[in-house]
Amino acid sequence: MDAKKLEKFKKKLLEERMDLLSELQRVTSGEKSKDMTEAKDSVDLADASYSADYSLAWTEKINRQIREIDESLDRIKDGTYSVCQICGEDIPEGRLEVKPNAKYCTQCKEDLEKRGEIQ
Repeated sequence: MDAKKLEKFKKKLLEERMDLLSELQRVTSGEKSKDMTEAKDSVDLADASYSADYSLAWTEKINRQIREIDESLDRIKDGTYSVCQICGEDIPEGRLEVKPNAKYCTQCKEDLEKRGEIQ
């Protein structure tokens, strides 16, 4: 992949990373506002518990996405971006447009999904 395209994907990844960091900040600041100690009855406690569980799951998802973006940025630096980590073939540019942090070509991703190794 040429330097101009790499720069375009790097910019896209960095923008996505900033969006995720903003979302993470929003979610974690919301956690502080729903404290279980403020619950007045069992319904309030259940609501606070659900909110805490949801926030934790959402935070974990966002953190995973940030790690994947960081890994993609590292691959740009070391020259392995857009190369499937399984077969070594180029990942089609169209796939990277849709999912710029893709690690696998379409065929290898489908194979992994069929074997249940990834979702």
